[in-house]
Amino acid sequence: MQIVILALLALVMGLIASALLIWRRHGWKSKKQIIVMLIVLAAAAQIVNVVLVLKR
Repeated sequence: MQIVILALLALVMGLIASALLIWRRHGWKSKKQIIVMLIVLAAAAQIVNVVLVLKR
């Protein structure tokens, strides 16, 4: 269970880092949908992570 929690945390950090990288390289207006999608996916993974931590 500990590995799943750490893997989800790494996934969240990777998604947010990708969103920030895209934002810095291409700007907000041209890649808005991709940036928002990455942030929403990171939030969903973090919700699953919190649920797993609370069930432990």
